[in-house]
Amino acid sequence: MLIVGERINTSRKAVNEAVGNRDVAYIQADVKAQVEAGADIIDVNAGSRSASELDDLRWLIDVIEEAVPARLSLDSSSPEVLAAVVNKVRDVPMLNSTTAEKARFEKMAPVIKERECDVVALCIGERGIPKTADQVLENATKLVHDLEAIGVKRERIHLDPLVQAVSVDSKAALIFLDAIERINRELPGVKTVCGLSNVSFSLPKRPLINRTFLTLAMKAGLQGALIDPLDKKLMATLRATVVLIGQDPFCRNYLKAFRAGKLED
Repeated sequence: MLIVGERINTSRKAVNEAVGNRDVAYIQADVKAQVEAGADIIDVNAGSRSASELDDLRWLIDVIEEAVPARLSLDSSSPEVLAAVVNKVRDVPMLNSTTAEKARFEKMAPVIKERECDVVALCIGERGIPKTADQVLENATKLVHDLEAIGVKRERIHLDPLVQAVSVDSKAALIFLDAIERINRELPGVKTVCGLSNVSFSLPKRPLINRTFLTLAMKAGLQGALIDPLDKKLMATLRATVVLIGQDPFCRNYLKAFRAGKLED
């Protein structure tokens, strides 16, 4: 399970203040904690500071890469911003994100071709956010075709079927789970990823919903998630689920986490 640490996002008040104040210690401590907790990639998002996004993102990249060897996910809605930083990062980056929309894809294609990278591809098409698993698969198929056509290896494509809030549509989680299963079956070799917490938007006890949904999604074949790795109960659920779906031979990683005091029930 690919864990993308979501905490370095200026939509979070503390991070926004740290970026505004150029607080190196705060950012580096947070990133180190995420990596120690199990993050494989650190998502870096300064999009809420639109007037200074590029400068902020450049600063964040320098500060983070000075502190840890973790790979970075460059997260921006602006292809221009991503183009300006894609060659700045040390290791193979993840680019978050493109969509199946023609205009968006055409703007992102030159950025993606700039260097080898992993690509998060949101399954949004010309009709907007998909309402059914059929629409998700249609958009996913187009994305894989178009990304492979510009040279992206299938194993570097991370399709995001888009988790919707169950508070708005009671079948949203079921649609997502169906889409994950169909992507794995019909587009072998690609990976799937999601922003997990969207599913619980506006509901009480959101962490409970998120943990339960994570287990269901992993059983359906989800291979990566943008999450808070400092949520100990969520991470414990993830590690337990990996055991139960047969992806932790002899429970080695689970037992290692137990001995390190990382399993909170």
